[in-house]
Amino acid sequence: MGIAYKKLGAVFARAGILASILMAASSFLIPSITEASIITVDPGDYAEGADLSNVSPFVTLQYLDGSYGSYPIKAKRSLFSGDLTFGTMQSQWVQCVGRYECAQGFGMAFTHSPRWVSFSMTLTNIVLSELSTLVWHAFDEVGDEIAWQRTITYGLEPGQFYSWNIAVPNMKYLVVGGGGYPSPGEFNQLSFAVGVAEPSALALFSLGLMGLFFKRRVIHLEAGLRNRQT
Repeated sequence: MGIAYKKLGAVFARAGILASILMAASSFLIPSITEASIITVDPGDYAEGADLSNVSPFVTLQYLDGSYGSYPIKAKRSLFSGDLTFGTMQSQWVQCVGRYECAQGFGMAFTHSPRWVSFSMTLTNIVLSELSTLVWHAFDEVGDEIAWQRTITYGLEPGQFYSWNIAVPNMKYLVVGGGGYPSPGEFNQLSFAVGVAEPSALALFSLGLMGLFFKRRVIHLEAGLRNRQT
């Protein structure tokens, strides 16, 4: 029994050491998140013309043009308010429907599925008709559409602040934009929440604890055997 524990303890002790090394390395290689991490990207915090595509390690921002490609998101000066914004973007499908790579609009690709996403805009409502709409499309990890919503902004006053809060389980990509042309407003802030504990990190931590337990167990067994021999 003592020999079996000793061998098992040695295996888990080595695994625990390896887990500790992997956890330390992951802290440098993988962006750390906490249970209450709320990320906000505000164009007003950057210079005019700044590339906002990768200012956060948790999301990539792009202007999507469906199957024709994508372009960087830059801080743009609003002609209406004078503030820096993400700009105004239309949303529709290009060459196919229901797939992320065919979506047009303000695209967000998250590194972790967010708990919720909130974005705000200042309405311009240049087109005073039912064409003044906003639409969002949520996609899963493989790029399939899993939820969407359209809102009519006709009747809302130009200059009015508008916000959307979206919570879709397993959402990895999000595309928003004006449902008509031109878009009824300018996007001026994005916030989202991430922070679910990584299962891999928990597994490594548990493995490390098991290694320490068996190592302590082997030490006690060896001490007991020596006492018996004496």
